[in-house]
Amino acid sequence: MNPGLKVTYLYHDGDIIEVRIIAQNASFRGAADVYVGTGGLLEASAVLEGFPKDRSDTREVAFGAAGPESAGGSARLTFYCKDGAGHTAFLAEIEGDYGEQKRAQCATVDVDFEPASLDRFLIELQQVESEHRGIAVLLTQAI
Repeated sequence: MNPGLKVTYLYHDGDIIEVRIIAQNASFRGAADVYVGTGGLLEASAVLEGFPKDRSDTREVAFGAAGPESAGGSARLTFYCKDGAGHTAFLAEIEGDYGEQKRAQCATVDVDFEPASLDRFLIELQQVESEHRGIAVLLTQAI
């Protein structure tokens, strides 16, 4: 995968959808399978719609739940503008499932992206939720 963000459908039932979230830049990669409540991907898409409104715009979405008391992994994505010129990036904080381990694997990955590519990603994210299949990809240029 090129640097960016990838959300892949894995499974669903009446209450949850399971997705694999991968965030990657030129140096680091983090991945986790997370459980999201039904409608959670649509809610995340609504939060990120229209980003960025201005250079100080910051938005956060979270998937799954962190910690050993929760099933599955978690991902917290913070979208922000890096500078006064409005260059956009997201910070992904990803934690794997604890399982039988005392400590989960985790990664923090910072990735630049073009705002225009976010529009396509949000459409794909909505399709993953509504169609219970597919992949949403927010790609960037490789460094």
